[in-house]
Amino acid sequence: MTTTATLGSALRSGFQRWQFWLLLLVLGLLSVVLVQAMSEEDTDRYGLENTSLDGYAALAQVLQDEGVTLRTASSAQVAEELMQEHPEAPLVVLSTGEVPAQGFLDQLREGADREVVLLTESPELVDALYPEGEVSYAGAHAGGGPLEAATLDAGAQCAVPAAVNAGQVQAPGALFHSHDPGCFTGFEDDSGQAQILVETSAGVLFGSPEAFSNHDITSAGHAALALWLFGGRDELIWYTPMGLDAMSSEDWASPTDLLPGWVVPLAWWLLLCAVVLMLVMGRRPGPVVGEPLPVQVPAAETAEGRGRMYQSANAVQASAQTLRSAHLIRLSRLLRLGSAPQQSGIVEAVARQVHRDPAEIARLFAEQPRSNAELVAHAQALKMLEDDAQHAVLTQHTRTGSGSARSHPPSTPDSPPHPRPASPPHPRPASQPHPRPASQPHTQQGKNTSND
Repeated sequence: MTTTATLGSALRSGFQRWQFWLLLLVLGLLSVVLVQAMSEEDTDRYGLENTSLDGYAALAQVLQDEGVTLRTASSAQVAEELMQEHPEAPLVVLSTGEVPAQGFLDQLREGADREVVLLTESPELVDALYPEGEVSYAGAHAGGGPLEAATLDAGAQCAVPAAVNAGQVQAPGALFHSHDPGCFTGFEDDSGQAQILVETSAGVLFGSPEAFSNHDITSAGHAALALWLFGGRDELIWYTPMGLDAMSSEDWASPTDLLPGWVVPLAWWLLLCAVVLMLVMGRRPGPVVGEPLPVQVPAAETAEGRGRMYQSANAVQASAQTLRSAHLIRLSRLLRLGSAPQQSGIVEAVARQVHRDPAEIARLFAEQPRSNAELVAHAQALKMLEDDAQHAVLTQHTRTGSGSARSHPPSTPDSPPHPRPASPPHPRPASQPHPRPASQPHTQQGKNTSND
């Protein structure tokens, strides 16, 4: 039990000693976590700052090295504003399955006086951009397997300079049917040739965004194709549609519309229960009655509680001051120095009583312990001083009592201190062995006299 209490006290004392540095460490860790959480690291697929295998960080770095400034747009509205600010900058629309707003699609169909590159491997953008069937989704190109089966050549029918200079592509993607001849034919069926790159009225449609990823940018002619498609001007607008772009203001749903139907009745029921509970717990059964309680707290328990409080707070100097005050009060009472003596007077009186140097005792009462061990030693020294004073006072009282006894010897039965004159005893009847009270002998004597 003592070992556990000592260990707990040591832990509390150590925590109080190092609590500032521990708090500083916790704040530092929280700051690091917060900075990491707030850091806008690009982890999107085909993100321009994404350094993983499916990112476009390598492509973005190459374009910047070639002097191309990338203007990224996260919504159709931002893309339109950038198109107005930079009327000659080419536009890249990279879709991973999301479709831009209808107004933006209409603007693309009109064929603005700028170069447009559409990157997508999903049929959603193709179906939304070409509802008349000018271009249709033909299927997927695996891009794996043997080299000769995975590599697609530009072909003799290809009229796109970027594809002609690239020569080959070797990456998975989508194939499209188009009314006009395209490049990189994957197969041919009744609908015509299925190709990865086709020219449309909205711009150049390329169905293999994976070719420009960090993993495949160095394969086949992907790097050359990227430079020919994106590196022709000093400015380049890069727009990645989000799911919110296709939603109008009427499509936005209220959060309450997404909740189940039983949530609102349950909320009202819980509110009613909370009100009833507050009324029940807050009611007063009657007026407040003050009644003194017969509570007695032992002084030892109070002292122990105060000591534990000092120990938990590691208040060494406050504990030492309390001990010194208590010893000074007891010593002043022991030596009968009055109601409010000065500390210097108590020190001098104690020094005379125990025959010690007053400076030594003054230093003892002025000592300031700094640790629990020094506090224990200080308390023991004060206790020894008080014990010596009590022993000296008791010895002095004992000697004083012995001297008084020698000057006035006690009286003994054999020699009474004040002898009285002898008086004739009253006659007692022989039949009464024990004496009677003082009022009865006179009555009995009168009766004897009358009998005689």
